[in-house]
Amino acid sequence: MPTPHPHTSAERSQSRADSAAHREIIEMLKDDHKRVIKAFREFEKMNFHEDPERCQQLVSQTCSELEVHTELEEKCFYPAARQGMREESLIDEAEVEHGTAKRLLDDLKRMSPEDEKYAATFKVLGEYVKHHVREEEHEIFPQLSRAKLDWQHLQEDMTQQRQELLRQFMPQQSG
Repeated sequence: MPTPHPHTSAERSQSRADSAAHREIIEMLKDDHKRVIKAFREFEKMNFHEDPERCQQLVSQTCSELEVHTELEEKCFYPAARQGMREESLIDEAEVEHGTAKRLLDDLKRMSPEDEKYAATFKVLGEYVKHHVREEEHEIFPQLSRAKLDWQHLQEDMTQQRQELLRQFMPQQSG
C-alpha cells in the first residue's frame, strides 16, 4: 500500500488559502477600478458651470482614491506581480502609466477649478486610467491567475499598506 504524501492535506489547505487571497486582492483592485471609472463617467455628465463645488468634490475624491491605489500597486502589488509574470514588460508599462497619471494628479492639485484646463486635465486623466485598467484587467491579472506567489502574505501587506495610505490621502475615511 503506497504511503500518502505527508504534506498533501496541508499543501491543499495552503493552496486554498492562497487562492482565496489571490481572489480577494484582484477583487480589491477591480473594485478600486470600478469606483474611479464610475467617477470619471459621472464627471462627463456633469455641468461644471452649474455645480462647480460638486465637480470639484468629485475630482478631489477621485484623485485621492487614485493616489491610494497607485501607491498600493507600486509598493506592494507590482513588485510581487513581477515575480509571477511571463511578460515583465507589462509591469514596466503599468509603472510608466502610473508616472503619467501622477503628473496629471499633481497638475490638478496645483490648478483651481476656475482654471480653463481643469476639466480637460481631469478628462485626460480619465482616459489614461481607463486604458491602464483595461491592460491590468485583460493582460496582467490573467497572467497572474496561476502564479505561484505568496498571496496570503501579499494580501496582508496590501491590507496594512492600504490602511496607512487611507490615513495619508483620505483621513476623513480611514477612521
